[in-house]
Amino acid sequence: MAEHNLKPIRRGDTWSMQLDFFDDACETTPINVSTWVFKLMAKNSAGVTQWTWDNTVFAAGATTNQRIVTLSAVTTAGYSVGEYAYDLQVTKAATVDT
Repeated sequence: MAEHNLKPIRRGDTWSMQLDFFDDACETTPINVSTWVFKLMAKNSAGVTQWTWDNTVFAAGATTNQRIVTLSAVTTAGYSVGEYAYDLQVTKAATVDT
């Protein structure tokens, strides 16, 4: 599984990130993710989950291959400062990929 860094989340700021899904490295074949269920867990260095984003945080984008995550300033103000490992789980039909 690939590793990716999220853009920094600053406490007390509104944060947004668009996720685009493609079937190829050249990003020419979009994947329809409109029926997928997303869940992201942020874990500290001890492996303890600090917060979870459920599927409602991953809003549909303008196309079927997009999801947009937006966090309010109130939400980010409650996050603890630190570096985290993120586990993203995606459920497609009956299959869960992490």
